[in-house]
Amino acid sequence: MELNKFHRKKAAYFYIACFLLSYAWLFFNGLLLHQIKPLFFLNRLDVTLNLLFLTGIQKSVIHSHSLRFLLDIIYLLFPLLLLYSINRKMQPYVALLNSVFNLVYTLLLSTFSALSIEGFMGWILLPLLFIFISEKGFYYLLHSMRYIFLMIFFSTGLWKLRAGGVFNLEEMSGILVKQHAAYISQQPNDWFANLIHYLIVHYKISYLLYLATVLVELSFVVGFFTKKFDKLLMLLFLLFVLFDFILMRINYFSWVAFLLCLWFAKYDEPAGANDKLIGAIKKNG
Repeated sequence: MELNKFHRKKAAYFYIACFLLSYAWLFFNGLLLHQIKPLFFLNRLDVTLNLLFLTGIQKSVIHSHSLRFLLDIIYLLFPLLLLYSINRKMQPYVALLNSVFNLVYTLLLSTFSALSIEGFMGWILLPLLFIFISEKGFYYLLHSMRYIFLMIFFSTGLWKLRAGGVFNLEEMSGILVKQHAAYISQQPNDWFANLIHYLIVHYKISYLLYLATVLVELSFVVGFFTKKFDKLLMLLFLLFVLFDFILMRINYFSWVAFLLCLWFAKYDEPAGANDKLIGAIKKNG
């Protein structure tokens, strides 16, 4: 079956559903800009962030509650506008504006809070799937984004090999100490603290979990050669996200939105107008 505009609509619905769940998580945890009420910002070695800071917007955000609230509302409404614009002439412009605004918003949010910009990559990149209104354009963008996602995930496994963590039996034990030291000291009798303490002491067991994670990440290289295992890769990714959330208390659920690239990649390339004309001529003799 060829990829068509109805598949693009379904992809947009999936993207919006994931975004709304992420937005709801931020809201109920008091992590939106107007809920944080920032008093200062933290800079970092990020060219895009520093270019944004040249505008002075960070100071305006700190001093204006109305601006923070407005940014939160726009952040919510833009994806909904994108969904409305699908298969309409305004779609490319809305998609581009959505991506640019999400970049600005998440850069600001990450500099005013402990949230990492990496957790918002889906909201920055995925709207770009819809900057072309043609089915062929969507097809090629979808596959390009699929390769980007595979490369990001595969490269995390390569980095662990490069850093040498996979060759250190106590690597995962040390990571758990660093990640949960404050929690363990404050809640020493909690079930989660006891679980983490057990894994820290029994470093060989925690290393096996670490090794399994590296193997899962490296397994995504298969996606560069075939799409036959995309469903398995989707399952492995979901298990990875769930494992990361339960054991590391790191929320990467927003990355689930990238799975639409694996799911819809199974459809064939849509035929262009010339291809359809040639096919009709051949059919009619």
